[in-house]
Amino acid sequence: MIKRLTHIFVENFQGMSRVSIKDIAREVGVSAASVSLVLNEKDEGSRISKDLAKKIREKAKEMHYEPNNLARSLRTGYSNTIGLIVADISNVFFASLAFHIQEQAEKYGYSVIIANTNESTLKMEKMINVLKSKPVDGFIIVPTEHGDSYICDLLKRHTPVVLIDRFFPHIEISSVIVDNYNSSRKACEYLINNGCRRVGLIAYKSELQHTKDRKQGYIDAMKTHGIYDPSLVKEIDYSTFADDIAITIDSLMSKENRVDGMFFATNTLSMAGIKQLFEAGIQVPRDLKVCCFDKSEAFDFMDAKIPYILQPIREMGKAAVELVIEQIKQDTNVETANYKSVVEIPARLITPSPGNVSFSPSS
Repeated sequence: MIKRLTHIFVENFQGMSRVSIKDIAREVGVSAASVSLVLNEKDEGSRISKDLAKKIREKAKEMHYEPNNLARSLRTGYSNTIGLIVADISNVFFASLAFHIQEQAEKYGYSVIIANTNESTLKMEKMINVLKSKPVDGFIIVPTEHGDSYICDLLKRHTPVVLIDRFFPHIEISSVIVDNYNSSRKACEYLINNGCRRVGLIAYKSELQHTKDRKQGYIDAMKTHGIYDPSLVKEIDYSTFADDIAITIDSLMSKENRVDGMFFATNTLSMAGIKQLFEAGIQVPRDLKVCCFDKSEAFDFMDAKIPYILQPIREMGKAAVELVIEQIKQDTNVETANYKSVVEIPARLITPSPGNVSFSPSS
């Protein structure tokens, strides 16, 4: 009885085993080498006819053939996989960024494994280690505030890596960012040109360069017009922003400190802030003019037209994928390679008025 059950199990197991290239070759009546050429898209220019190539592909589909990616990666040294680490996948900006990176990577024959840190450096370390064990051929990373040491470790290990949205000025590494300084400055000047003289800034408390650049753009715009007031600069902890945003809005709208304009440095802050303003009965833009860094889809459903910085997410994703694949394909020392660069992509200020304002790093 035991022997019979064992025999049945072995038969079923064999029936479920992975279809190999040799199995397909035997069915079609050709060599395994010919099947390999066709299934790896290398038959063009060979002696394999189009009819035979079509027959091989049809047989592979019929037999439910799936390539053994692990075996291929061991053989070639590449997995054709990119590890993408984002800061907050629930944020529509990072979700959209991940979408465009995946779309672009697929055009080059790469898959993308997406990991989330929720702005935690410990999680960033964990996700890097998890993805290294897969393994992946390279990384595209939205780094956390204190994640620079882990980026340096990847470079020391000669791992292809590109930073996106954020970068560390003290690390020589390929990065893709927008012109945060000029974008913020133009947004604040828009508010000033529309009559605002007391403009509050609400930003996350962070030492990351992109946050510092947005803050500096605000400060310089205010100073240029002689209306800078440091008490109107409000910084919020990421971990407690849901509670802190209400306190911050109340402070900026108090009788003693009332502002006539607000600049939100991120889309999450803008949505939480505008919601708080509406709940307090403050009409935008009648009672208060606002401008936001990045768009929220909710803006499309509001009666009030919210001015915002439109980030070139598709272009950012495309540039990041191209940079990391360039590194992967270059069989050289990552630390001394000459392909490191900071790609700074222009952003646009979208306003309710007919003349949308476009600007670039040189403007």
